[in-house]
Amino acid sequence: MHQKKSSLVIVTPALADANNGNWQTAHRWAQMLRPAYRVRLAAQWQQGDEGLMIALHARRSAASVAAWREAHPRRPLLLVLTGTDLYRDIATDTAAQHSLALADALVVLNGLGGRHLPAALQPKCQVVLQSCPARRPLPKTGRHLRVLMVGHLRDEKDPLTFMRAARRLAGRRDILFDHIGAPLDAALGAE
Repeated sequence: MHQKKSSLVIVTPALADANNGNWQTAHRWAQMLRPAYRVRLAAQWQQGDEGLMIALHARRSAASVAAWREAHPRRPLLLVLTGTDLYRDIATDTAAQHSLALADALVVLNGLGGRHLPAALQPKCQVVLQSCPARRPLPKTGRHLRVLMVGHLRDEKDPLTFMRAARRLAGRRDILFDHIGAPLDAALGAE
């Protein structure tokens, strides 16, 4: 007899068309979980009978987190905290703070992320380090060092550190600086 898989929903504020970090995390997690679960990806949760919700981003998924908890008070809710949550939103945004309180478990993607949480919430925090399959090393040139910044230009990513380094080392022909991302902050884009 074939056993039916349990279902879960991953709520992410950005789907494939955004191709940002939240989407990459949600997509990778969905791929890893699909052998064991029926997985649905959604920008927001609007009813459903899944057994588990995994929500990325405390502030931007706050409405989905609250709706899930109201509809399913005893079903597990896992909240994955993004960099924007940790370095900005959970300190100042009441919707993000409410999401933290409603979640059964909090996940941070780096070993220091839990330090940004209030002491009372740290016991329900787990660290899940991101990884990728082993990659075949590519040949490296001895002619230059390539420095790469990946991320949209916005304050919480601290792109000024990258820009200061590029300015200080601008005369070095053996160092190349590249940036992948959009200027979400106009002032940083002009910089």
